[in-house]
Amino acid sequence: MIKKIFLVPVIAFMILSCGNTGKKEVTSGTEGSVAPLKVEFASLISDPADYVGKNISVEGKVVHVCAMSGKKLFITGENPDVRLYIQAGEEMPKFPMELLGSEIVVEGTIKNVAASGMAGEDCMHSAEGLALNEGAVRAPGADSCETEKALASQPVLADLMMVYNKHSVVK
Repeated sequence: MIKKIFLVPVIAFMILSCGNTGKKEVTSGTEGSVAPLKVEFASLISDPADYVGKNISVEGKVVHVCAMSGKKLFITGENPDVRLYIQAGEEMPKFPMELLGSEIVVEGTIKNVAASGMAGEDCMHSAEGLALNEGAVRAPGADSCETEKALASQPVLADLMMVYNKHSVVK
């Protein structure tokens, strides 16, 4: 009788400890990821080099969602002439077109890239791929997005892009 009474708490303890171990394993898988540094858009403009290679979150207004690839968008802060280029990786889903005009908080890693590598090429390649895949004919002289042209000509952030992790719409 005493053995049975003693056995029940031991079994309960073992079951509970097994459940806790599983939770620790799940948590330990995310311990390597660093929480994003919240950055004001104005700070990003004033010292962009300080954020290269860092995981940040920044709030801005979506002024462009690429209709061709759906894998890039541009946000602005208080100055609508300064845009931040945000690129989703191949494993990430396309950005919904409904984001256009919304205030969002975007999380990702800032990378340094050549502005000439961003402006025009992505949209043109995507348009060519779309034309080849769907049998559509691309109009001669069709040009890249106006937002990309503006990005290439801006004085700051033109050589930066954010590799997208996630976003949320500001309520």
